[in-house]
Amino acid sequence: MFFIGKEFIKPTKKLRILALLQALSENNRLSQSRLGKFSHTSSAMVHQYLSDLHKEGKLDFKPIDKKSYMYSLTTKGMAARRTYMEEYCTEMVQAYAAIKSLIRRKLEHLEDSKIQKLALFGAAETCEIVISALKGSQYEIVGILDNAPHKQGTLFHDHLIQSPDALADLEVDAIIISSFAQQDDIFKQLVSMPSAANREIIRL
Repeated sequence: MFFIGKEFIKPTKKLRILALLQALSENNRLSQSRLGKFSHTSSAMVHQYLSDLHKEGKLDFKPIDKKSYMYSLTTKGMAARRTYMEEYCTEMVQAYAAIKSLIRRKLEHLEDSKIQKLALFGAAETCEIVISALKGSQYEIVGILDNAPHKQGTLFHDHLIQSPDALADLEVDAIIISSFAQQDDIFKQLVSMPSAANREIIRL
């Protein structure tokens, strides 16, 4: 099971209902148009979902004026929100674990090599998973590189983010492209860099 892009995670009715319950638990005066943005659905569908929740005894609402309502989750509604949230978080943790397992498998071929010191290129969500996957392994992360100037000079999970130019001064055996979205662009950039020569480039 891989959760890589929006095309692979289609919103379900259950997910939309969770979005509505969560939004209303935080703000009970949201308009149906605002609730539509939270749940990524139309105002007409939001109206239908709210009506269903009301019929199921999970939601009460009182009119504030002719156009707006104040919603409140019932005890049954709050219990449903907790149950849905637990299921949602469980699936997300499973997805996170699946991606970590994928990254570890990509690095298996290095286990019999002399490669120990790694640089990661790309300081975002994927990089965070790579760092987590490398914990307890034989590899040492000696630097994190990123093209974004506003990230350079800041810390990312206790590692300093540096410009790609810093690669020339790093003792690195291999470079992991720690970005799913920018794999091709970063690979082309590294291939053109003299400082990346004779260093293995690992694509996820």
